[in-house]
Amino acid sequence: MRYCMTEKIISKPVILKLASLMLVLFLPLILYGQDTRETVAILDFEGRGISQLEAQTLTDRFRTALASAGVLRLVERQMMEEVLQEQGFQQTGCTSDECAVEVGQLLGVQNMIGGAIGKVGETFTIDMRMFSVQTGENIRTKNVSYAGAVDGLITEIEILAFQISGLEPTDELLEIRKTGIVAAGSAVKPKTRFGAMMRSMFIPGAGQFYSDRKRWGYTWLLSEIAIGGGIAFFGTEYQTAFDDYNSTVDLYTNETDVDMIREYKDQAHVHHENMDNAATMAETLAYAAAGVWAANVFHALITGPKTGDKTSAKELPIRLAYDPGSGATMMKLSIPLKR
Repeated sequence: MRYCMTEKIISKPVILKLASLMLVLFLPLILYGQDTRETVAILDFEGRGISQLEAQTLTDRFRTALASAGVLRLVERQMMEEVLQEQGFQQTGCTSDECAVEVGQLLGVQNMIGGAIGKVGETFTIDMRMFSVQTGENIRTKNVSYAGAVDGLITEIEILAFQISGLEPTDELLEIRKTGIVAAGSAVKPKTRFGAMMRSMFIPGAGQFYSDRKRWGYTWLLSEIAIGGGIAFFGTEYQTAFDDYNSTVDLYTNETDVDMIREYKDQAHVHHENMDNAATMAETLAYAAAGVWAANVFHALITGPKTGDKTSAKELPIRLAYDPGSGATMMKLSIPLKR
């Protein structure tokens, strides 16, 4: 007398263990979706002694450098103008504190940045401040004086973007300020989003380390290592259950005692169930590893280097910006059109 061993039971504890494990593994992705950086909008700098067009150009360079620093969540110029136009505002001419606070309230940001670029004799001055929309109080003020060609204001404005963010300017920017050109001895290829993405494709977290985002680099690397360890563990569990199952089936096949046959059948059933559970867990973790790997590559691409270096032509023009309409961080793709 023999019994058919085809019934399969999936235990609830295993399902709960799987759900808990997946929650822990994907917790970094959940936290990443919650951007806790302070939101800020930038008013066009007032031109005093330089043309307003030059002031706007320098404002755009300041906005780009501030976004590259990555500390603050920035409202893009186009989004900002759309909101202000809907409310009948124009940021040109908005130089008073009351006007800036009102604009900040319309945009739904926490802080505003405004300033002026002037010229006295042959010396340029840049004065800027970041202040709270809620209280109107200054959070940080910065100023610099510069004597030289107007082109040199580009470097000064980039340095101020780091300083107003509470960061130290990069060595490259300081070297450019000192010499006016990039020193031959420090001619290093600029860091790019594309470079970060390619590194993360080979090693999870490598692109983040390259971009000076070490916390995220460790997060992605350790997450992938943890998932890999889980796959190895359940692979071992599967092999053990497989060997036990085959041994029990041999005993079951050669047994003649009815009671022992029932016992071997139950044992084989348990081993087979353990095989299925281990295989399911290993397969699920394999999908999780692929998902984390892809998310790590995408994260390296959209965040990019934290240093604010000028990018090469290979860099993909993708940036994160704060959308005041939805109150969320948006991804912006800019493609220059050539004639």
